[in-house]
Amino acid sequence: MSDVPVWYLAVAAIPGVLALGIASWVLMALRAHRRGQAEPLPEGTQADLADLRRGQDEVDARLTGLVEEVARRRTDVDARLRASVRFQGLVRYDAYTDMGGEQSWSIALLDEARNGTIITSLHARDHARVYLKQVIEGRPEQRLSPEEERAIEQAIEGGSA
Repeated sequence: MSDVPVWYLAVAAIPGVLALGIASWVLMALRAHRRGQAEPLPEGTQADLADLRRGQDEVDARLTGLVEEVARRRTDVDARLRASVRFQGLVRYDAYTDMGGEQSWSIALLDEARNGTIITSLHARDHARVYLKQVIEGRPEQRLSPEEERAIEQAIEGGSA
């Protein structure tokens, strides 16, 4: 072994030293990467990203369930709204010539399918009369006064004037 020059030994050791340096660098980079994966939690504890991922998957599953529940409830609310009174029209007028102040009135109360009622109150000096007429699909079952017809028109147009 004494015949081998030292520089041969130095050249032969270079790949090993380089491999050792690269391995050390990779090990330090891996440790730094793992430290970066541990996320701080509000209580000051640490969790691995895999644990956080499982927690996120659970939150996503619960959120999906909530979205489905909201969709079911919206369908129920929409059905109830279609059947509720949504449109009204009010017309005030003087039913009798000796009365002023537009104390008589007709109001149309309709749902989305234009089903509902017309309530009319005729006020005189000594009495008041109230009439109720049914409306199905926008058509009354009985003959209407001009004021009642205006009330239905207002309700169908979507507002009262």
